[in-house]
Amino acid sequence: MSRPWPDFRPGPLGAVKSWWRRRVPKKSDDYTYVPPVSSHQQEFVTPLPSAVYGLDFQLRMNVVWRFDLATGLRHNAPKSAAIHHVVQRATEISGTRMLVHHAALQVHLGDELAREQQVPGTHVWARAEQVKVEVDDGDLEMARKHIELLRSSTFKLAERDIERQEIRYLRDEVLTDVGTATIWWLQRNGYRVEEAVRLSGELAELVRIAQQQPAKHWAESLVSSVEKALPELEDQHRLELQQHLAKALSVYGGSRIAAEFADQVGLPAGEQGVHNGQNNGHK
Repeated sequence: MSRPWPDFRPGPLGAVKSWWRRRVPKKSDDYTYVPPVSSHQQEFVTPLPSAVYGLDFQLRMNVVWRFDLATGLRHNAPKSAAIHHVVQRATEISGTRMLVHHAALQVHLGDELAREQQVPGTHVWARAEQVKVEVDDGDLEMARKHIELLRSSTFKLAERDIERQEIRYLRDEVLTDVGTATIWWLQRNGYRVEEAVRLSGELAELVRIAQQQPAKHWAESLVSSVEKALPELEDQHRLELQQHLAKALSVYGGSRIAAEFADQVGLPAGEQGVHNGQNNGHK
């Protein structure tokens, strides 16, 4: 019986071709669609903090960003995300620099910000071009004065620490008795024994005067007592011991007591381990 429609069934050769097409994928199936790169840029000017509060760098740059739709992430304000991320990267670097180092900072930022990075949690990749760092002349002069003040203060503190150490050494170790004072004098003056004998009266008077000095501050007495119990301590260990004492005083006596101790024994600023948040509530 004949069909009322034409017979479109493939013959033997057509069936083989159909089978082969099903077995071998088309070349177009080997490729994944990649959306075209979408790049944008925006000039941005902003102050950048320096290591000194109130003295800022002036940053000018072109922020360049693009989208990576393959990430599956999205951000509703990609321009703001890109600019904020680049400025944040710049701030982390500038916050450790003095204003007088603006030329070196420009080179550093130009290198660092040119590296494209993905803004965390978004489909935005951002970098910066044409980075330029400027400083105000008035701010630059203030920065130089600030450096001079820091330098002068450092020298004065060092001189004061040396004077304190010399006074403490003479009072606590040399002028304790006539015998020790005489030996110290001999060692300093070529072991002229006869002259030392003639000066014994003056040395005895010096010892008497030194021992009549006002009583030691409690902090100095505390350190002296501990150091006498541990005479073999090296200088670095002595400093560490004083820091531990200051920290203990901060915990059990409060930051004021610890700060007084640190000032009396000559601990450098920032090394006494005294912080308002470390006294655990003790007053």
